[in-house]
Amino acid sequence: MPCSKVVFTRYFISGPMSWSIFSVYYTRMDFEHPDVGTLRASLEDGLYRVALDVDPGITEVARALLPKSLRFNKPKFPAHISVVRDRELAPGMDVVLRRLDGERVAFTYDSFIYADETYFWLRAESPRLRAVRVELGLEPMGWVARPPDQSDWFHITLANLKP
Repeated sequence: MPCSKVVFTRYFISGPMSWSIFSVYYTRMDFEHPDVGTLRASLEDGLYRVALDVDPGITEVARALLPKSLRFNKPKFPAHISVVRDRELAPGMDVVLRRLDGERVAFTYDSFIYADETYFWLRAESPRLRAVRVELGLEPMGWVARPPDQSDWFHITLANLKP
């Protein structure tokens, strides 16, 4: 188990009326925490979605570190890493989707909680998830897989401040 240390961080969050500042103490361990998730591929109305289901404990622990005074919302979907969302199915891709569904995939995540005006998330990475996107005829990283800050990582959404 990596050694942990307490880190002090200040976030600037845009509220509906004005900017507010809050501070969070949290435990930060080494950057990469290895874990394994299960790929879920689905097809609805000719559009497909691929997501990696991850241990909900990851998001529960990180969410517990956010100040309750923010009155944040939990994400609409259970803990996951989006790989592909709302894409039209190219010919022959239904075979690929069936093969991917249920595959166990290794990933790593960073315990630092990132935030912008609306979302809180953890960065995640998996060479296999990038390869899955390429197998589906996509770029290794796309806008839906990137975190809200558009950095070159996958992400796990923790909470949002939507009304």
